[in-house]
Amino acid sequence: MNVLRAPTAAAIGTRVHPDAHGIDPAAWDRLVGADNFYGSHRWVRSTHLASGADPVVTARASGDLLGVLPTWPGEGGGDEMFSLPGILPGLTNDGGGGAGRQLWLGTRRSVRNELLCVRGPQRRPVLRALLGRALELASDRGDDGVVMAYLAGADALELAAAHPRARALLHSADTYLPVPPGGAGELSARADQHSRTRRRSEIRAFQRTGTVVRTSRLTEDLVPRIAELIAQNRTRHGSSGGPQAVLDALNAQRATGLLDDAVAFLGLRGPDLVAATVCYEHGDQLYARYFGYDYTRTAPSNEYFLLTYHAPLDYAAECGFRRYRTAVSAWDVKIRRGARLTPLAAVVLPLRGAVCTPARQREHNITAAGRWRQLAGTHLRAMGPEWACWDSPLP
Repeated sequence: MNVLRAPTAAAIGTRVHPDAHGIDPAAWDRLVGADNFYGSHRWVRSTHLASGADPVVTARASGDLLGVLPTWPGEGGGDEMFSLPGILPGLTNDGGGGAGRQLWLGTRRSVRNELLCVRGPQRRPVLRALLGRALELASDRGDDGVVMAYLAGADALELAAAHPRARALLHSADTYLPVPPGGAGELSARADQHSRTRRRSEIRAFQRTGTVVRTSRLTEDLVPRIAELIAQNRTRHGSSGGPQAVLDALNAQRATGLLDDAVAFLGLRGPDLVAATVCYEHGDQLYARYFGYDYTRTAPSNEYFLLTYHAPLDYAAECGFRRYRTAVSAWDVKIRRGARLTPLAAVVLPLRGAVCTPARQREHNITAAGRWRQLAGTHLRAMGPEWACWDSPLP
């Protein structure tokens, strides 16, 4: 009987590429799953065009591409979302091996990473090879270790299992809305009386402004106008970069073909564009990515909710999408609107030692999962069975 054997570590060849450009897009995207839009070749390539080249680690055996691991430098200690002290302050302040500068794995500034790796018996040795080469790259760069944050929970456990000193540590949660056939109206009808009353009040306040909602593809003339709105919203919430940085990102996405899968939900007051939400289509899912508003003209009046929840949900229902992914932040608001939470964890691997003991890892994950269950409160459907392994006392 013939048995398919996993390749040995020696049979797997790894390589560090200067960026994503020289890697076959079709071979890369065969490793991309249904939930992994931000791991697609086009998205990673667009980040390299907009922000500069970042090394990509690949693993091959017998000429076949078996795994891809993008890397980037992170944002340093001052960024709460993309620095190790920012996402795991309690652990990294304990004096463990996670202190110092880390090489970040996954897509630049992505808040949803998954493993780009084959399935089956080859998976574990390929992950081990990718992680080993990433550690070598971190050492060559003078970093103190590697971290892959915002990693889908099950993938985090798999990646951590590929190295004895790696630790999978829960730090955030992704959100998505199941798309009902009746769109936003059906989802609202399922809510309690207080929530339904609030939704109607939001819609009436929005309608009184005279704003009209339109759905559009991102044409060349529309992109600069949307970039300005997104930049205003980012500035309002403490981010830097300005309109040119947003425009560079959107133009890079056009160059890689990503904008062909983008759809904008526009708020128009007469001829003026005052608000916009930009989403991306991937498989049977719709991803919310950007929201922008023109704060120089008028105060907002529920444009965010209409353009980021109501309009996309109706569009998703009409187009047959299964899930509407709304990413991280404002979890309590999203839960009240029917969102489900899925765990996101960071895999932390210093060059020497470990960021914490296995016992401390279990304690951290149980406590972190408890906080998410407390946030979900009485919204029992918000927490699925994938959370069980994070608040279990078992290793």
